[in-house]
Amino acid sequence: MFKFNILTYVTITVIIVTNNNDKYMKKVTIKQSKNVLKRKENSKSINTQNKYNGDWLKFIDYCKYKHNCSPTDVDGLESAYNLVAEYLDWLDDDPEAKMYKGTSSIKGRENINNNPYSISSSKSFVSKSYKASTIKRILASITYKYRMNGFQFDRKHPDISETIASIQINQKNIRSGEAKELLKDDIIKIIDSIPEDENDFRAIRDKALILLGFYSFCRRSEILGMKFNHLEFLDEGIQILIPFSKTDQIGEGRYIFIAKKNDKYCPVNSLKKWLEIIRIENEDPLFYSINKSNKFNKYMLNKKNQKISLSDSSFVKILKNRAKLAGLNEIEKISGHSLRRGAISEARRNDLSINDIKAQSGHKSSQMIDLYSKVSDIKKTSVTKKI
Repeated sequence: MFKFNILTYVTITVIIVTNNNDKYMKKVTIKQSKNVLKRKENSKSINTQNKYNGDWLKFIDYCKYKHNCSPTDVDGLESAYNLVAEYLDWLDDDPEAKMYKGTSSIKGRENINNNPYSISSSKSFVSKSYKASTIKRILASITYKYRMNGFQFDRKHPDISETIASIQINQKNIRSGEAKELLKDDIIKIIDSIPEDENDFRAIRDKALILLGFYSFCRRSEILGMKFNHLEFLDEGIQILIPFSKTDQIGEGRYIFIAKKNDKYCPVNSLKKWLEIIRIENEDPLFYSINKSNKFNKYMLNKKNQKISLSDSSFVKILKNRAKLAGLNEIEKISGHSLRRGAISEARRNDLSINDIKAQSGHKSSQMIDLYSKVSDIKKTSVTKKI
């Protein structure tokens, strides 16, 4: 059933002319070099590589758990497509997928920074099923890893595309999982509920994190990926370099600017206050976890000897806890996307141009911005409020 790896080769057709002016075709097969593969891998941001590694390791666990094999031990591309389609369907439909996060003895797995699937040596449990968007992201990871392992894997293959289409149709009318947008009024309530205590480092950190997240329009990964040397404080506010993003994998980078405000909701002053306490430098991340003794965990290092930022899950947990303390509703719908979504909706309500919003948010197209605006406007202008 499972035999050997399929290596990727590039076939070049060469036309050879002999002394008799006879032409004939010759095919030359060239194996893709390790350097080319390495360059492909390095073209992805660290955060993206971590996500890909996490998704791939989970797929490895599934193959071992279900079929006692490795994903690359298949006997052809058709078997790979069948295996991946089966896995995607399992993620969407099987109750076991909601619980099983995998077990793995693969060395280094537990050290993958910001890996949503990194686990301990035992099974752990989750309560939510996978959204179609998450499954598509997992497919992108698997596709990339298959190609890095020498497979000409095409995620548009009918077995794959039809499975994804089916998942999307099944989930199309289930909108309850959408991230709740946190608008300016919500942010004010959250900040007002955070105590003004100079010795409460969590309060100071959370205030800076939430205000920066809202006014930067940034993705969660971009916020947690910010480093001290990405910041430039100016008289009018702060300029921040976003070196990589979801839509900028090669690292062209973009700059955003956050203006100062003359009130206690100023993201610039809140961030300054946090930085005065944390005392970081150069390539240090901006945000860290804080233990029960009110001490920073800023000295934890990953395998590359880099300081470890606050995790994705901790970011969401902080946001949910602060929203709950502020008395907001629908806490379960708050996600790492809530600040970004709320900021964009707020900007559109204030008639900011889509181009200006895109420059700040890093969106490549206007489609998602329009979608946020429509959902927000529907809630605001619903005729049911007037009858």
